[in-house]
Amino acid sequence: MVLVHARALLASTTVQGVTTYVPADYHDPETILAEAARTLDFGQPIAVMFMGVLGYEPDLEVVRSIVGRTMDATASGSHLVLWDGTNTSPEVVSGAQRLAENGGVPYILRSLEDLAGCFAGLAMVEPGLVPIPLWRPDEADARGIDAYGAVARKP
Repeated sequence: MVLVHARALLASTTVQGVTTYVPADYHDPETILAEAARTLDFGQPIAVMFMGVLGYEPDLEVVRSIVGRTMDATASGSHLVLWDGTNTSPEVVSGAQRLAENGGVPYILRSLEDLAGCFAGLAMVEPGLVPIPLWRPDEADARGIDAYGAVARKP
């Protein structure tokens, strides 16, 4: 269903640029990179975004490998944007356990240190690794949640 919508809505060329999709799994970054190179110029800085999806991979070293292999293919000046659920509150951890026990797909909540390790070798943009609503809040009274993210630049 997603691919049908992607084919209908995302494959286009306009004066603003080109939009496409890559039907692949993030466990295979080489395929994603090869397909993306058909549209993107990897000699120029690009943004790589992992938005709340890496918790579906239970092995932290696999996560770091996926992120690292992807960023290794990008030019200096590229950015990594990454956020994920965290184990920063007992309530969220308990909810994730209940979800998995009731047949939901397990989602691994990581520590802040685990997430920070995904940015190894990159320069974090201020304010760094923070709850995602607090990264650049629109409202003065924005509150944090148990999902942290950051943006980092490749030197």
